[in-house]
Amino acid sequence: MDKYKKISFVLILVLVANIIVAATKIVLGYLLKLNSLTADGFHAISDSTSNVIGLIGVKLASKPADEKHPYGHQKFETIASMIIGFMLILISFNIIYNAIIWFINPITPSIDFSSLITIIITLFFNIFVAIYEYKMGKKLNSEVLISDSIHTRSDFFISLGVIITIVLINAGVSPTIDPVLSLIIALLVLYSAYKILKTSFSILIDEKAINQEDIKKVILNTYNDVIDVHKIKSRGHIEYTFIEMHIVLPSSKNVTEIHNLIHEIHELLEIEFNRKIELNVHIEPGEINRY
Repeated sequence: MDKYKKISFVLILVLVANIIVAATKIVLGYLLKLNSLTADGFHAISDSTSNVIGLIGVKLASKPADEKHPYGHQKFETIASMIIGFMLILISFNIIYNAIIWFINPITPSIDFSSLITIIITLFFNIFVAIYEYKMGKKLNSEVLISDSIHTRSDFFISLGVIITIVLINAGVSPTIDPVLSLIIALLVLYSAYKILKTSFSILIDEKAINQEDIKKVILNTYNDVIDVHKIKSRGHIEYTFIEMHIVLPSSKNVTEIHNLIHEIHELLEIEFNRKIELNVHIEPGEINRY
């Protein structure tokens, strides 16, 4: 199973789990006549949108390189991750809006025991899903899995905020704690969105993927025949990186020796930086004494 199939498998598992939890909330809401629980069930279905976006992005990213797209389609995963980041911004704005409405029209929150139990169950479910998805995202070097796990984590913050609010109000704290905690949660969600979008934009605008000096140091410290390395450029992400550079070699080297050396450098860089690399090298003749 290749990388993208594994990512899709994880997203489908999370999607199915989200739908089952949402359906359970909706059914229990109707049976127990709890409108809040039913509404939360439909909200959970809307949360699955990020899973669908991830699946679409991964499907498009898995397409092989072609004549029109010689560098492949990997950035579709980055675009999907970016969309999830914007979704988090919308969620945070909605939380802020509701907090402002509370300050205009204060309401003391009330919740029944069944709804509280459901929130607690949802809380633990979100913890499990977020941790699982994040670990798989790191293992597979998947931007969309990491972003979707952060999206799930935002739901965890929201559920946790509800529980803390109920406990504090029952302990005698002013109901004002409800919008205050909401604003804190909104800031946490906004920060998560910022991290996702920062990573996504850096890839889309071809920000350097590896420090030039690190690349130069690795090559010069390994190969005595290499006189100099300069005009180093890198782009892409941790899963697949494109590197261009100029290498100065002794003019006495023949084509076969240079060809073999470039292959060795290619393998060295992939091992050293632990990623797949596409290397493009321009050879320049020079003197043996690099100093």
